Amino acid sequence: MPTKINNNPTTKPSPNITGTSLKYHPTNSAWGLEAFFESYRLVFLGDFALKFTGAKKLQKFINFFKPIPNKNPGSIVANVNLYNMFSQSAKHAWSQAFTLAQMRRNQVGVEDIFLALLEEPSVKNLLTRIKVDPRQAKIFINNYLKLTPPLTDDTVKKIPFEAFALAVRLHNHKIGSLMLLGGLLKATPNDNILQAIFTNIGLTADKLELFSVWLLDLDFEFPASSANSKLLFCLRQVQGLEEHFGYFFELPAIEVAVNLSQNQTLKDLQHLKALQLLVKAGLLGKTRGTKIISQSLVEKAAKNKI
Repeated sequence: MPTKINNNPTTKPSPNITGTSLKYHPTNSAWGLEAFFESYRLVFLGDFALKFTGAKKLQKFINFFKPIPNKNPGSIVANVNLYNMFSQSAKHAWSQAFTLAQMRRNQVGVEDIFLALLEEPSVKNLLTRIKVDPRQAKIFINNYLKLTPPLTDDTVKKIPFEAFALAVRLHNHKIGSLMLLGGLLKATPNDNILQAIFTNIGLTADKLELFSVWLLDLDFEFPASSANSKLLFCLRQVQGLEEHFGYFFELPAIEVAVNLSQNQTLKDLQHLKALQLLVKAGLLGKTRGTKIISQSLVEKAAKNKI
């Protein structure tokens, strides 16, 4: 069953997404904020009404990101408009957040960004994998906003930049909905209700990175023998089982399979032992008439001889 949203969550800090270091600077632009990454000046042209005009063609930027040519030919800093890197899904979520805020006659807050992202397929997939019902999360946030209007600060302005940092770290060519969720996770203050929700549902930076690399098929490798490396191997293998047999493997099921495989075989073979447990759990699920492979099924499969 999907994880229930705790109506009285205790706020805890969410793990930081490590990666690209950004240096923020206030500006007189409409967005009011810019960031520097190496020799690149990152900007976000336009506002939530998405009236992005005057963008120029991009040049080569670390193989896939492309900067806007400098207005000052003598400058060594290249300008990069991050909105040009947004995927269609990210643009849709960004626009929807503005619409949601307008409906409440408020400025856009991080809660609006999260509500908009809950409608995007990749984010829905992630939350369902960790046993969270996106509809329940939406109801909880909407009820919260009726009592507490969102605070307006620079947090929302930082989200595109933090999403960019995550995209660079994971070798992603686009800033999509999952990257925006990562930016939201990183930029949102620890005392905001969203961080309490993220902790309550078990949404961490590690899980977001793992899921993004798998779902988007990114050319990124986790450290050898790390937990995420083993989980990624299993995710890629069970994807074939899902396509062939119609299974749906929840992430906790894969995590417990990896944990149970420890101390049962050689360290270099633990991921194969975990995959074996997942296959057994799939067979056990078939005998029980379910295609949702849960943590409990994996635990029972580990005890049974199938």
